[in-house]
Amino acid sequence: MTTRNLIQTLGGYRAVATRLNKKPTTVHTHMQEGTIPASWYDALCRMAREKGIDEPPRSMFSFLQVAPDGEKGRDAA
Repeated sequence: MTTRNLIQTLGGYRAVATRLNKKPTTVHTHMQEGTIPASWYDALCRMAREKGIDEPPRSMFSFLQVAPDGEKGRDAA
């Protein structure tokens, strides 16, 4: 599943924007970039359940990543 597939299955970027109270251009931009803000995860999972489709994988979202134990993260000083 891609972000485009997910958004289209949920009714398109305009319908998703309405449900999320976001501008359509915001949803469209994230759809094209292929990564969705992590803060949208719960809402999009709920929308997927309402449509009877599988919840989107967490990998589609911009969750923070934890560096392996003993390694510094990319932004660490």
